[in-house]
Amino acid sequence: MAVSVQIVLLRLALIPLDLYRSTDFEVHRNWLAITHSLPLSSWYYEEASPWTLDYPPLFAAFEWVLSQAAAFADPEMLRVANLEYASWATVVFQRCSVVAGDLLLVLGARRLGSTLGSSAQGWSTALLALVGPGLLIVDHVHFQYNGMLFGVLLFSIADLEAGRIYRGAALFAALLNMKQIFLYLAPVYFVFLLRGHCGCVFGVGPLGIRLNFGNLVRLGLTVLAVFALAWLPILATGQGMQMVSRLFPFGRGLTHAYWAPNVWALYNTADRVLAKLGFGAQQGASSTAGFAEVYESSVLWTVPPKATFALTLLAYAPLARLIWRQTAPSSSLPLPPASSGADAAAKPREFAAMPEAGRGRFALYAALGSAISFACGWHVHEKAILMVTVPLIAAVSAVGGPEGGVGDELRQAAEAFSVIGTFSVLPLLPQRCAQPRGGSRSWRNWSGTVVWTVAHR
Repeated sequence: MAVSVQIVLLRLALIPLDLYRSTDFEVHRNWLAITHSLPLSSWYYEEASPWTLDYPPLFAAFEWVLSQAAAFADPEMLRVANLEYASWATVVFQRCSVVAGDLLLVLGARRLGSTLGSSAQGWSTALLALVGPGLLIVDHVHFQYNGMLFGVLLFSIADLEAGRIYRGAALFAALLNMKQIFLYLAPVYFVFLLRGHCGCVFGVGPLGIRLNFGNLVRLGLTVLAVFALAWLPILATGQGMQMVSRLFPFGRGLTHAYWAPNVWALYNTADRVLAKLGFGAQQGASSTAGFAEVYESSVLWTVPPKATFALTLLAYAPLARLIWRQTAPSSSLPLPPASSGADAAAKPREFAAMPEAGRGRFALYAALGSAISFACGWHVHEKAILMVTVPLIAAVSAVGGPEGGVGDELRQAAEAFSVIGTFSVLPLLPQRCAQPRGGSRSWRNWSGTVVWTVAHR
């Protein structure tokens, strides 16, 4: 607990330094201004700033709630015309809001750890989730709210691990309506719930399929209710298609300007090498020019979004098959007898139809699903690697006591992947920090990152 407090204090200590503000700092200030100063009907049409609102409606609602408090800190930050506004009060308020959002990460990680193990493991999981250098770089130096969103994800995973299916599904539906990148995990949830909660079995019965339609309907209504709550205000104001075009801007190109370390980074490298060897010439925009736009490959095939989608689904197939085989259909298992007292309050009977996921198994499924989408997806940002490392480290920590079911090899792989993930987000550091003048200083910065990461293994 004391270490957790020290880590929070480290985050707070970064605020007065204010050594660096990325474009994302202005992005979120602008979203505060849009949601506070403009009517709902204009939120997804506003274009005064290049940093238009392009997150789903529940995150826009979060910005609106945050803007009510921001008005007390500095009302000028809430003017749409005040582009690049960054008063001292604005900086402190926005950075404190990120630190406050980390409370959800701590609580979500603790819930997952306690669900899979003991209360002590819950605090250990929370500590490891909070101490990750990658998340510190992305949220508290670069500036985003990923810690808060990962907290919601870990709460959802913990509920599924505990058999609280409808609440876990509702939390994931809410998460999809906060940041669309969590669609990476949708196949994992779909296959796991279809097989486990809805009891889907092929090759039986007169129709060749057995399915618990009651569970399917209840689950579907739960998810639809969350989407209706999020989307109806947007649809009622005629912004539905406009919002969709913002959420999925396929004109941004195959790779992000910094090149997340995935399949397409290797593909682009091969294309450049072939061009250098004389097999072709650079065509159009460069993939590393820093612009989010489609560019033509010099030698190799120019990959369209549909191809990356197809490859992602193909890569997902082995994981989907694994989830299907390792998850017992609920209809094949009798309901456990109703319990009484505190146990009954902790595990309501309507959730008891879900078979045990296994110690940390679903969290590992989530990490693997994120890794597949990260490796093969369209325009993947380097910070998306946190979608792999956070649930993976949380799962391994939660089940990793003396009697844990996760082997040493998996633990070592998770630790190594955390180090690699930290390196992949280093481009988000300001240029003067990540690549200072002079090779020795650059070497010290990189070495310091490695030492810091390994020290928290």
